[in-house]
Amino acid sequence: MISPSGSCEGTRRWHRTFPGKKEQVRAARSFVKAHLSEHLDAELIVSELATNAVEHTRTGQPGGVFTTTVKRNPDGTAYIEIADQGGPVVFGLPTPNREGGRGLYLVTALATAWGFKGDAAGRTVWVELPPPAP
Repeated sequence: MISPSGSCEGTRRWHRTFPGKKEQVRAARSFVKAHLSEHLDAELIVSELATNAVEHTRTGQPGGVFTTTVKRNPDGTAYIEIADQGGPVVFGLPTPNREGGRGLYLVTALATAWGFKGDAAGRTVWVELPPPAP
C-alpha cells in the first residue's frame, strides 16, 4: 500500500509497507527513488536500513514486515524512516571492528542526522538528508 499525504506548506509524505524479505529491499529502494529521485544517496541509505531490519529484527521472520516512510520538504531537505518489528538487537554507534555494523558509518556520512526510537517491540530508524546538490 502506498499512501501519499500532503501537509502544510508543500511538504509531501509517502509510506509503504513491505514484506520482511531480502528481495523487498530492492522494492523499498525503488519506492524511495520514485519520491526522492533528486536525493542520490537516499536509495543507498534505505538499502542499508531495510537490510538491517530484515536481517536483525523480527521483521525477517515469517509474516514480518517493515514500513518505509519518506518526506520531501519545500526547502529540499528530506526525511526517511524504516520501521521494523523489533527484536533483541541493540542500536548504537557504528562498530568498526565487527564484520557487520559498518553500514551505519555510511548512513552517518551521508545524512545530516540520524537516530532511532522504540525498543525490542519495534524500532524506527530515521534519517534527515540535506537539500540535493545543485
